[in-house]
Amino acid sequence: MKKLIERIQREQSLRTVLAWSFFIVSALILLIAGLGQIIYNYQTQREILFAQQQAIAQDAAVDVSDFIEDKFFVLETAVSLENVATVSPEDQERILGNALGFQPAFRQLALYDANGQLLTHLSRLVASRSQAFLTGTQRSIDEVAQTDRFISPILIDDESFEPLITIAVPITNVFGDFQGILAAELNLKFMWDLMDQLNVGEAGYAYVVDREGNLLAYADTARVLRRENVSQLAEVAAFIAGENEIEHGAFVGNGIENEDSVQTFAKLESPDWAVVTEVPTNEAFRDITATVALSSVFVLLAAALAGGFGILTARRIAAPIVTLTETAAQVAEGNLDLRTEVGGNLEVVRLGNAFNNMTAQLQELIGSLEQRVAVRTRALEISGSVSRQLSNILDQQELVTAVVELVKEAFDYYHAHIYLFDDKGENLVMVGGTGEAGQQMLANQHQIPAGRGLVGRAGQSGQSVLVADTAEDEAWLPNPLLPETQAEAAVPIAIGGQILGVLDVQHNIKAGLTQADVDLLEAIASQVAVGLRNANLYEAAQQQAAREARLNEINQKILRTTNVDEAMQVAVREIGRALNASQTIVHFKRDELPETFGDTKPLNGALVNGHKHNGQ
Repeated sequence: MKKLIERIQREQSLRTVLAWSFFIVSALILLIAGLGQIIYNYQTQREILFAQQQAIAQDAAVDVSDFIEDKFFVLETAVSLENVATVSPEDQERILGNALGFQPAFRQLALYDANGQLLTHLSRLVASRSQAFLTGTQRSIDEVAQTDRFISPILIDDESFEPLITIAVPITNVFGDFQGILAAELNLKFMWDLMDQLNVGEAGYAYVVDREGNLLAYADTARVLRRENVSQLAEVAAFIAGENEIEHGAFVGNGIENEDSVQTFAKLESPDWAVVTEVPTNEAFRDITATVALSSVFVLLAAALAGGFGILTARRIAAPIVTLTETAAQVAEGNLDLRTEVGGNLEVVRLGNAFNNMTAQLQELIGSLEQRVAVRTRALEISGSVSRQLSNILDQQELVTAVVELVKEAFDYYHAHIYLFDDKGENLVMVGGTGEAGQQMLANQHQIPAGRGLVGRAGQSGQSVLVADTAEDEAWLPNPLLPETQAEAAVPIAIGGQILGVLDVQHNIKAGLTQADVDLLEAIASQVAVGLRNANLYEAAQQQAAREARLNEINQKILRTTNVDEAMQVAVREIGRALNASQTIVHFKRDELPETFGDTKPLNGALVNGHKHNGQ
């Protein structure tokens, strides 16, 4: 640019030099500002596109995982309610028959004992088509015995051409001893139907792969039946390599139909599969390209208009234009705090004012962008802090207390508290709150019926509720302990489709809560749901471990006794202590008494010949 101006200075008059200089500076400023806006819009639209596609993949992955989880739940329920390996054959057939009738996706069920002997087999198929399933499950007994859940590779039925897998769960007694397995042959045509119904843009597609890259479900079923391996695709390779789909983001490259596409994947929780989505690049970037093109036209048009106006007005400017040109050059270099000195005739004064206004608007625009980036960065930092703290807390009360305190302190809210549903799912009981008001409500065992007020509405509907001005909402329930509340947001705490409770925040500023707050609170509520689930699982595991340890301790004490009388006394005493019973009684029938007792010898802590003794 400097060389161009010097050339104009050598060849043209001062008036022309000023006109051309103003044109170049004005156009350059607009082009820089416009280019920055275009780049920002492009990045924003690109991130939105990737996020939408990732959401589609994750929703499909959740559907497939829920389908498999539901079938495992049926098997685990069947073996947990009754020890199906030890009941009568009639009861075994009844239990398996109920499971087979309840789940149409089950083609057949088989029950084996610990030695691999078939106890009961029910099937929707003819006997000749059941043998492969029975042979496969019998070979897998040792593998099932060493794991909680077993999933076989996918097989394609030779006659129906439907995808099948075998799932199995071990059967154990109360002491954890392996008793056998319950196996089911599961029809996965559900996945094919899901992939067919999934809308990925206008011309996009989705498919399911396993950890080896084998194609499990796709619109072109012929490729699935051929067991095609697509591990060469970038997203599939990323899944096989164990990369995290969120950190990996999206990839633009050659897809499953050998055309350039935008690709994302989402891992299933169980089994170890992934859902991959693809959208052709021409469709994916169509709106982005149009936006960039339109923005470019407007920027160029604005630059041309500004430059033309500069040339027309600069021809009538003398000395003041030099100062204005120097100022414009400095602004173009990034000094947005600089303002030109307005002076000269009316035209120059107006031009100087327009230039100053333009610079101020540009500075305000850039400052607004920086502020938005800072707010977003702060939100991500807080969300990450919540996630890190929750991952280390396994006590429910400690968890909810930490969450409400962190949320209130981080965003300077007026109040924050957490409600959880009671056992009947009818009322939301407050379990954590901030400040003296929170402690008072906890002491009063404060609760809200489902469906009532903002909290009850969020808990019943599973949708976040935002009220920017509580005075204008008829459903809002005032709390005398929180008299300054003017805005409130209630966000459901849910996981796997189950609503556990509600995270509620209140502000003493009208319109002090916005959708941005709700979006962040929803992310925090999801982390709270995971934390609550982990805390419940940890508590259950602790209780189970304590029970097993106590049983083992009693067993060891009994084994250390030297005679039956002493063994019975130890058993009575320890069982009484374990159950915290004031009196423990053991009943014997006369014909079942050990010979060493005789007919009249009493046992301390046992009922013998109608006489009762306390075990102390």
